[in-house]
Amino acid sequence: MPGIFQQEIQTLCGTRISVVQFQPTSRPIEDRFSISSSSDESRLLLGVYDGHGGPRTADHISRILPEALLAARPNDNVRIFEEQDQRLLQNFEAQHPFITSLLGQKSSANQSARLLRSGCTALVLDVDLKNRMVHFANAGDCRAIVFDKAAGNHQETVDLNAKTSLEQARLNEEHPGEDDVIVGGRLFGKLMSTRGFGDGYYKLPRGFNGWKHRHYVNILSALDVDSGKVPLSAQYDSYFYGYRSPPYITATPDVGVFEFDTDKLLVCGSDGVFDLASSEEVVAILRSGLDHNADNLALYLLNMIMSSRSPGDDVTILVLQHLPLANP
Repeated sequence: MPGIFQQEIQTLCGTRISVVQFQPTSRPIEDRFSISSSSDESRLLLGVYDGHGGPRTADHISRILPEALLAARPNDNVRIFEEQDQRLLQNFEAQHPFITSLLGQKSSANQSARLLRSGCTALVLDVDLKNRMVHFANAGDCRAIVFDKAAGNHQETVDLNAKTSLEQARLNEEHPGEDDVIVGGRLFGKLMSTRGFGDGYYKLPRGFNGWKHRHYVNILSALDVDSGKVPLSAQYDSYFYGYRSPPYITATPDVGVFEFDTDKLLVCGSDGVFDLASSEEVVAILRSGLDHNADNLALYLLNMIMSSRSPGDDVTILVLQHLPLANP
């Protein structure tokens, strides 16, 4: 049912994390989030995963990515993002070889196909609690903001999707001479995402005359038989006539570092919230929530936004603040 899907407050590693998720429609929510920490509690990992085409990829990545990141150092984030996505592609190709199509055999639908049929963006915040730093890795258009609770000055990640000039420039550079990659502000006129996991339709190899890619699209589209949607295999020539040099979606994240002193607060969320409110408005609402001693700051933010507008997409919000130091 439409409405608040989940709300909670966690205390972990000397921090307080407020969480809320909102689902505006009756379909299953496709957003996921993760909260985890290193065994010595020196690192806290927050993640927001905005799924599309179903929740399977977001659900899978939200479970495996934090563990892989915590097993390495923050400067390995780019490599780990890329490796996890390549693993999805390699598993699918190994289980659905092109030769089966040449021999007239059908490949059975399985987990590897389901994880590529859907997709998700991912924003992970690796908080170094000792040095008061936040290492971010952003593959998509979820957003994180770190701001000063008193002054309101803020830093934020950059949204990366088919509408942003940065991503359009990247795609033009990686696919020179291909004029039909962005159509109507969407990838091949279909998808907003240009970074993330899954989305095999836009990553799998083309093969000679596109036969291999068509074979893969047929397999992925077979999962749509009972969905009531027109499968992409039936629209192949309309959507993939310009498919020449994949991949067109990358899991490579934009990375950087924010300072996160005790006088700062961090908020991150899926694009469902930032489609409705600017970063400046989000900061102003959360500062008001602090003044009013709101118990769940994420819920406070959602309620204030929804008092004047209604979400049209899944919303996930996480708010992180340092707990006050105990008196000696």
